Amino acid sequence: LSKAKSPGTVRRLSLKMKKLPELRRKLSLRNPRPRGPEGQEGQEGGPTSPGGPKESTNVISRYHLDTSVTTRAGPPRAKDLSRGGYLSDGDSPEVLLQGGGRGEGEDEEKTLEVGAFQAYSGGEVTPRGHQVISGLVNVHLHGVKELKAPRGEGREVFCVLQVDGENRARTALLPWRTAFVGLNHTFNLELEGAQHLKVMVFSWEATSCRSRLCCHGTVGLAHVFRGCRVQQLAVRLQPRGVLFSKFTLVEQWDKAGEREPRVFGVELGHLVEREKTPSKVPLLIQKCLAEIEKRGLKVVGLYRLCGSAAVKKDLRDAFERDSAAVTLSEQLYPDINVITGILKDYLRELPTPLITSTLYHVVLEAMAKRAPRATPGEGNAVALLGCLPDVEKATLTRLLDHLSLVASYHLFNRMTPQNLAVCFGPVLLTQSQDP
Repeated sequence: LSKAKSPGTVRRLSLKMKKLPELRRKLSLRNPRPRGPEGQEGQEGGPTSPGGPKESTNVISRYHLDTSVTTRAGPPRAKDLSRGGYLSDGDSPEVLLQGGGRGEGEDEEKTLEVGAFQAYSGGEVTPRGHQVISGLVNVHLHGVKELKAPRGEGREVFCVLQVDGENRARTALLPWRTAFVGLNHTFNLELEGAQHLKVMVFSWEATSCRSRLCCHGTVGLAHVFRGCRVQQLAVRLQPRGVLFSKFTLVEQWDKAGEREPRVFGVELGHLVEREKTPSKVPLLIQKCLAEIEKRGLKVVGLYRLCGSAAVKKDLRDAFERDSAAVTLSEQLYPDINVITGILKDYLRELPTPLITSTLYHVVLEAMAKRAPRATPGEGNAVALLGCLPDVEKATLTRLLDHLSLVASYHLFNRMTPQNLAVCFGPVLLTQSQDP
């Protein structure tokens, strides 16, 4: 599924899939399938020629929400994992297993060179707040051994990967017939200031549609890659079990705290000079205002509501990487409050407020000299901006024009000039400038 696929659609698909095991059981009672030469059931689509391609019936493999999961036939792809946290329908994965697709546990355990894996107990995990790592990490899960034998037939397992408590990836459902379960899954994780990677093994009962935590283990990422970019570990799981895995640091990036900001917190003049925009207005402000005017002028409570913090962080990182490449389409960012929130965050973090101290005092003097019942004209207001540098003048002029347009739709969005002043006063003024 693509990122644009909603979790509701995934949930409906999963509910339909939950009925399949019972249907398969009934069909098998009516018409038992012939078993293959290796004692495995034939595939639902009929026999496949030895030389022909085998089309996977594994729904999780074909429609996995983590786009970095790779099959054996293809190389790993360095794509970001599901940021929204959608892992199928959360805790109820369902899958049609392809007969003979993964092999029996005994055979896979024999082919695994256990001696090549370094024992890892998890005691090396660093305390929270200490060593972190940022970069692209490739994780290959070979298999798990010493699992408690399953109590009944038809039991399956799956693994979930967490990074600092956040779900990042999940395997497909795998058959659990012996004490060793072959996994053979590869994930590419983009990490930023990460400390711990936790692997949790769950059992799945199709009859009751429930999952149960069997065992878990934690790896200290910074410690694992100390002095070596590739590690094969036999991670001790709790309360029992050993996970055979391979960790590869593909790319290492600077720590987030050490990166020099490129957009947020940068002087307005320096940013415009680097972006070389003809209008002398930063690209972030240009793009945000244009998108808000395109589809947000009639949104009730515009600039008052807060968007998703996680989505705002993603958009902020995108602007930091390359403002020119950012696209604020409704398909990518359907919530207009995310865009208004990013705009206010940018203005709030300017080293020098957009309404400078000089302009603030000029406005106060003009207001003091104005007649009690006189209304300020547009020409007088524009003349007050003459004390600003060119970049600040162009940016503030564009912003004020936008706010005037927003206020003209107050019958729809309920944002009168007074309400807009409440939202933008703390953003455009310093704390020392009393209104």
